[in-house]
Amino acid sequence: MKGRLWLVIVGVVALLSIVVHPIFTALAPAPAGVRVVLWHSQRGAEKATLEALLREFNEENAGRVYVEPLAVPEGSFKDKVLRTVPRGGGPDVFLRPHNELGEYLQDGVVRAVDPAALPYAQPDYLKGILEGVSREDRRYAFPLTYKSLLVFYNRELLPNGPPRTLEEVRSLRSALPAGTYPLAYEANLFFHAPFFLAYGGSIFDGPEERFAIFDDPRSFRLPGQLRAEGTLPPDPSYNEAIRLFEARQAALIICGPWYTPGGAVAEAKAWDVAPLFQVEGRATGSFVTVEAAFLSASTTHPNEAEAVARFLSGPRGQKARYQALSLPPVAAAEYEREGGSEATSLAQRLVTIQRGSLEAGAVTPSTTKMGAVWRPGDDVLKASVAGRNVDEAIEGARYGLSRIADKRLEGGDARVYGVLLTALLVLGTVLVIRRIRSDAASPVAARARLTGFWGASALPYLAPGVVASAVLVIAPIVTGAGMSLFEYQAGKFVFVGTQNFREILAPPLERAFEARSFYFSLGVTVLWTLLNVLLHVSIGVVLALLLRPSYLRFRTLYRLVLILPWAIPNYITALMWKGMFHAQVGAINALLAPFGFAGKTWFDSFGTAFFANLVTNTWLGFPFMMVVTLGALSAIPRELEEASVLDGASRWQRFVHIVLPHIRPALLPSIILGSVWTFNMFNVVYLVSGGEPGSQTDILVSEAYRWAFERGQRYGYAAAYSVLIFVFLLLYGRVTKRLDPEAA
Repeated sequence: MKGRLWLVIVGVVALLSIVVHPIFTALAPAPAGVRVVLWHSQRGAEKATLEALLREFNEENAGRVYVEPLAVPEGSFKDKVLRTVPRGGGPDVFLRPHNELGEYLQDGVVRAVDPAALPYAQPDYLKGILEGVSREDRRYAFPLTYKSLLVFYNRELLPNGPPRTLEEVRSLRSALPAGTYPLAYEANLFFHAPFFLAYGGSIFDGPEERFAIFDDPRSFRLPGQLRAEGTLPPDPSYNEAIRLFEARQAALIICGPWYTPGGAVAEAKAWDVAPLFQVEGRATGSFVTVEAAFLSASTTHPNEAEAVARFLSGPRGQKARYQALSLPPVAAAEYEREGGSEATSLAQRLVTIQRGSLEAGAVTPSTTKMGAVWRPGDDVLKASVAGRNVDEAIEGARYGLSRIADKRLEGGDARVYGVLLTALLVLGTVLVIRRIRSDAASPVAARARLTGFWGASALPYLAPGVVASAVLVIAPIVTGAGMSLFEYQAGKFVFVGTQNFREILAPPLERAFEARSFYFSLGVTVLWTLLNVLLHVSIGVVLALLLRPSYLRFRTLYRLVLILPWAIPNYITALMWKGMFHAQVGAINALLAPFGFAGKTWFDSFGTAFFANLVTNTWLGFPFMMVVTLGALSAIPRELEEASVLDGASRWQRFVHIVLPHIRPALLPSIILGSVWTFNMFNVVYLVSGGEPGSQTDILVSEAYRWAFERGQRYGYAAAYSVLIFVFLLLYGRVTKRLDPEAA
């Protein structure tokens, strides 16, 4: 009795806290002064340092200005800014990396900054810092700090100190223990930047920002050479580089100041930091990211927002980030103030090394075109690591960039297309009304007609469903179809007519069946769908037949276990399988090691990468077919099978003439539904293979995603892909409907 009483008391207290707390919060007096909302995505020590600075600002400006910080998830930060600020909402100040400036200017979400408002004079800023937050000689943000790459090395493996040149790094192969690599870093354009810049590489050329990334291909050949000779590991990914270094299996890694080593190397306190090594006698730097405070275009308190940004980027903000986070100041005077050129502590070395990487490197361009460069650069580097032809990969990447760089032409008078679209909508409406009338006049509808308070018509009962379908289904389809006739340029949608469809369906003949083309992706998608559905149905039916006998012990337990792959969210399953296909520590290679698969890199070729995707999606899909088949099997009359046994029918004959005809009505709609799901199975392809190698395993839906978000923000082009996917599935549905006797 007492236990129940305590439960009641706890429940009442919890309920009161939920109800009363918001009331007291709403009634509590707000701080006096102008309220400035600041958005950020910082976590951990960075968040604590920021909040300490803001508390200091609020105390000094009590009664006049107070800052209210709001933490926004990193993954959705930019999208929230681009959606809210143009509509007059969002923050007054937000903290973001400088390389997003081009997109912010394109959508008009940031205010220009008066150079006199900056806390330092222009000559006091380090090289490239102000240029990173500027466009056409106008400043658009207050620089806070910057982050660049450096070398972490294992003192136990390198007792004589870190190597100073790439040649010394390569020579470590003979001096290190077996199974230990001299160098590890992620083979993508950002971490490869020291080599790219050392060979004289440049992302753009000239004021028109011509793509010049592949003008000198020497640096892109280097990762393949390093892997072939054993300097780099077989799978140079970020997580693999970290794992190898912390397990003492990599002497050096290239990483950034955000990383703090853990594992065995941290327990032994055997790590330290060093500058990037020279390449062919040239000092190496890195791509540098400037963290900055932007003023929102929607702020109604620009002076107060400017004061907050100036405080955070001024001397006190620089000192706090230096001392608490080992982040380098943006002004030269702050280095002298914090101890001069001597780098004795780890924090000082981190700051000094990053300054050297900035001096020899380059601040990442903030143009909107930069977003289109990362994926092609990564594809070429991964082709190099996998031992494929680098020149062919570069040629394909150049063609992809040319499709982004080409000026988009207007497709004619939009009114013509508006008239045609209106005519199609009217025609579709007429056909729907005729179909409704014919169905309503049928004898079946007459017998099923509802009567009651609303009268003889059933339309009032259907109205909520019709409205929901119109808002959630029809409106998005019409919007996507309309967007496919436009192209996104300079922050606005420009009408191009059917040009997107012409470019997709009529590419140059020599490119029509290469990776990243519509026809290649369509072929991969059809093959992907056919094989998956075949395996789903085959495995599902076989398992259902095995689990059918009532005398089977633990039958319920088996069913529960086999349905788990379908019950677990597919993105979690996809990440699990990706880990199992890992070249070094994956379970698949461990199981297949006796057969010569030790260290197999599954994502270096189309066949093995496609196989990895196929295995993952088969694991996800067979339980659905098994459950459907089990339900259909339970409806088969036992008398039929008993009679067939008495007539001498074999197991195969019973399956073909009794079981299969009875499960077919339930299985056929499931196959159609499974085909549509598999056709658009984005998560598995994107998370497992990531389209590797070189987008060869991408299906239509993942290609559409890449054109929208990874290849120059071609939203109209991606919408055209979506329309073609919809048309293909619509035709597929019409054809398969004829196979269903119930629907016919």
